[in-house]
Amino acid sequence: MAHIVFEPEPGARDAMPEIRVPRGPLLGALAVVVVAVGAAVAGRAGVGATREGAPAAPGAAAAVALDRRVLRFADAADGAVLVYDAPTNALAVRLPPGGDGFLRGTLRAMARERMLARVGQEPPFVLTRWSDGRLTLDDSATRMHVAVTSFGPAQVASFERLLAAPAR
Repeated sequence: MAHIVFEPEPGARDAMPEIRVPRGPLLGALAVVVVAVGAAVAGRAGVGATREGAPAAPGAAAAVALDRRVLRFADAADGAVLVYDAPTNALAVRLPPGGDGFLRGTLRAMARERMLARVGQEPPFVLTRWSDGRLTLDDSATRMHVAVTSFGPAQVASFERLLAAPAR
């Protein structure tokens, strides 16, 4: 057993009682920490990690882009997100404040990467629907790639709206 002894404060009459921590739970907690750190290191090294967009199997057809839209995003003064069709610079969608949390979070993460790379808002993003069912958002300025389909049908639907929205 590990012993923890608390010294009395100067001038105090009684010492605090000794606290004993059982060795088994202490070693168990240490083992959990070691396994967690080991798993994190292994994951960073690529052990057990999966990669989206793996090469097609020999003889299999590669995925083809079925639908692609080049978009720019801008913040409005009222907190809305304005989505522009980049080639025409026409407004495609206005996302009101307080909604579309996943879409906004994705764009915030990509904007942060652009800020770190010292890239402005001008380079467009590319939203692509692939023949294998994937939906991806790519930023060529930072090489950031988001596989939207990895996050479920509700999130896919929010990005699908951007593909379908007519430019106004």
